[in-house]
Amino acid sequence: MSSFTRRVSVQVAISLVGCSVALPQGRPLDWPSLGGDAQRSGWEKVDSRITPENVKDFQLVLKRKLENTEKGPHSLTPPVVIGLLISYRGFKELAFVAGSSDNMWAIDADMDRVFWHKHFDTAKGKASGPCSNDVTATPALLPPVNFAARPRPAAPGGRPTLPAPSAPPASPTGRGILGAGGFGAPRPTFAVSSDGKLHLMNTSTGDDVVPAVAFLPANAKASSLIVVDGTVYTTTSPDCGAGTGGVWALDLNTPDAQVASFPLNEGSPSRHGGTAIGTDGTVYVQTGPGSLDPGSNKWGNTLLALAPKTLKLGEYFTVSGASGAKSPLNLNVTTPTVFTHNGRDLIVTAGADGRLYLLDSKSVGGSDHKTPLYQTPPLTTGQDNGIWGGLSSWQDAENTRWVFAPVWGPVNPELKLSAANGAAPHGSLVAFKVEDNGEKMVLTPAWASRDMNSPLPPVITSGVVFALAAGEYGKDGHPQGSSHATLYAFDAATGKEKYSTGNQVTAPGNLTGVAVANGRVFFSTTDSTLYGFGVYMER
Repeated sequence: MSSFTRRVSVQVAISLVGCSVALPQGRPLDWPSLGGDAQRSGWEKVDSRITPENVKDFQLVLKRKLENTEKGPHSLTPPVVIGLLISYRGFKELAFVAGSSDNMWAIDADMDRVFWHKHFDTAKGKASGPCSNDVTATPALLPPVNFAARPRPAAPGGRPTLPAPSAPPASPTGRGILGAGGFGAPRPTFAVSSDGKLHLMNTSTGDDVVPAVAFLPANAKASSLIVVDGTVYTTTSPDCGAGTGGVWALDLNTPDAQVASFPLNEGSPSRHGGTAIGTDGTVYVQTGPGSLDPGSNKWGNTLLALAPKTLKLGEYFTVSGASGAKSPLNLNVTTPTVFTHNGRDLIVTAGADGRLYLLDSKSVGGSDHKTPLYQTPPLTTGQDNGIWGGLSSWQDAENTRWVFAPVWGPVNPELKLSAANGAAPHGSLVAFKVEDNGEKMVLTPAWASRDMNSPLPPVITSGVVFALAAGEYGKDGHPQGSSHATLYAFDAATGKEKYSTGNQVTAPGNLTGVAVANGRVFFSTTDSTLYGFGVYMER
């Protein structure tokens, strides 16, 4: 065992003795991937620092301009967050951000300063055209071990309490590449450089724990990473990386790091999240415009259900009669969200026709691969409008499941919302309830938010929905004029506005997403600045 590992192990032991003193404001939480969990829900289950009452008092708590050569709508990812790292420099909350110039930073979220910075030295040539100036993928962390995953009984005389969130399958340690650090070593953070190699980095120092592992084709346009049961998942677009689009899995439980892939010769997946993982490990991917021909591995406008690790095709659901058109914005090409209902996984995704589809994991698409449990009308009208990026979901104290869709353009009047919050010609967040109407499960339109320019998939905690309006984006996928990003907080039940950052942010938001952890909401802008708004705590 190295001297560094011994020091960290000692600090772990000390922290376990004194953690109740060091953490008076509640147990710090992690945000290990885009969307916060493998199901891409966007839901932080418990945040003792954010309440519906104090969100009106949010302040700018972090603003860090990062030295990143390439600018633009994908210059920085949102962070993944370790709520409590016991490092050689003390107790830290670290936010890990990837940049479009092969950069990676760990930001001390409490002190608003760079903890470490790493530049990936790659041997690849400079990409050009649609494959240049892009972040390879939002990083990921191993999900934390959850020791409270079993449902909690009802309180005496009261209603049943919400079950604790399900724990992902435990990642093996002590064998394979994941065990390389030894007992007591910090869990790694994962990132992909533009040469397609996966880096497992020491979260305290940024050093590679093991040599970088071959994973993807060079210059591939990869979606956000996710790690489940010791396997790293992502997707790539067919128009980059020598046309090698597909779904990818890298199993780190073995020394030789087995790579599996499922080719996509048609239909690009969403770059926002790419994959969503069911509670049984099934990998769900929604593709965009393209033809459908399973014999030729053409999977346009299709939701795929793939086996864990091997990515063998299970079932699929395809949207009939809607081919759509390719565009830099990839409207209606969404990352699905998955949640458990009555003992089985349900999936919500969007098709190229701009509808939401509710699917049952027990029979995705039915025998004809075209039959959902339920479908909504199109969420908006007009060829240049649609749903962007991904969907989010949460469950309230009454056990009602909600789904949120970021809509660019005016809401379709056919939705018949029960509540609106003013005219919204440019875009809005649209909320649905998942309900049983006595015959089948349905998505019931609930509310639409105030007007928003280019909203991104939201994050949810403590009954509050945080959504970023990225600013005015054109058909070319780039910001227009002098618009800027605005972060909004909405009441999750009504959509009423509770907070806005106003004009505090001066640049458009990156089309990469939002994160929430421990009283702070994070996002980045096109000038390579990371922002954090939240509950101010004295440093």
